Amino acid sequence: MRKFGFLLLFGVFASCGPREMELWYYFGEIHDYHFKNLLSGLWKEIPFSVVPRKMPSIRALEDSLIHSNDPPDMALTYPSTIKELFRAGRLERVDFENAKNVLPGYCEFDGEKYCWPLFKSFMGFFINLPLARELGLDTNFSITDLVRMETEYVIAGIYVSATVYTAFTFTFISEGKGVQEACVEAGKLYYTLIRTPHVRIYRSPIDAQEDFVLGRLLLYIGTSAHTPYIEREGINMKFLPLKNEKKESVFFLSGPDLVILKGGNKGYARTFISALQEKIREDTVWRRLGYELAEDLKGKHIYHDMNLYVPRAEIREMLRGFLRGDTLNPEELKNLCAKFREM
Repeated sequence: MRKFGFLLLFGVFASCGPREMELWYYFGEIHDYHFKNLLSGLWKEIPFSVVPRKMPSIRALEDSLIHSNDPPDMALTYPSTIKELFRAGRLERVDFENAKNVLPGYCEFDGEKYCWPLFKSFMGFFINLPLARELGLDTNFSITDLVRMETEYVIAGIYVSATVYTAFTFTFISEGKGVQEACVEAGKLYYTLIRTPHVRIYRSPIDAQEDFVLGRLLLYIGTSAHTPYIEREGINMKFLPLKNEKKESVFFLSGPDLVILKGGNKGYARTFISALQEKIREDTVWRRLGYELAEDLKGKHIYHDMNLYVPRAEIREMLRGFLRGDTLNPEELKNLCAKFREM
């Protein structure tokens, strides 16, 4: 009888479990500092503890989420990872009230929402304003204007990036082209840029960012979330969203979203998301850090690849071929673009 009573008591405590929710994420130094401040401000408002675990890189976060046998309740992770997690069957639906009203269609598979967008950054160009004035260059240019600029200076930096390639693709889509046709145009543009005298080729975005900070580049392509890392170097610069031939701004979404992993505590997740959302609405720092609230992104030319399968590894391999001096093979490009398909 005593043994039965012990087991019953143990069962009660075991069923209660620890009142905590585990959250995996990755942010760079400046964003991480502010994100931790947001989390620390929630402790009085939610009836459980949030245990954050920062991963050393986006790749480490993706690999851990996809392969872990003991995943967290939630993760703040990136669109390419979210697509892989959905395909692997490792996500719970986000079926909270008004979830589909935040960026309608975004992160929706089979008619169901699988993430909660908090804040988003965009792909575009940082421009060194004093240098632009010195060279007499217009700051209102389309991506295709880059190859038509007449200057003896090296003004722009580009590097191997499937994300940049995809952003170029959606800029052509914004002009009315189909996905595969737009993908082909993006490949041709990337190839031409790499061979344009006033464009410098970099092995990584960090190298390009360093040259921009040192005043060696007029234009640095990246996401708006890079803003605080450049501003802290005292650069007088402005962020410009990508523009199509009509000079319309094209907001290609980047940045992380909240997901609930299979088996995660959905009740805790609902409470956490609601509380965090309120904190972010009151917060004025994220816009300065290069993000906009997802709830505010209405009426803009918003594009994303969340519902599109993108052969990222094959894109990077093709771009590396461009760097090696390989010629542009039209059939190879078409075959690559044929793999862009809706999920």
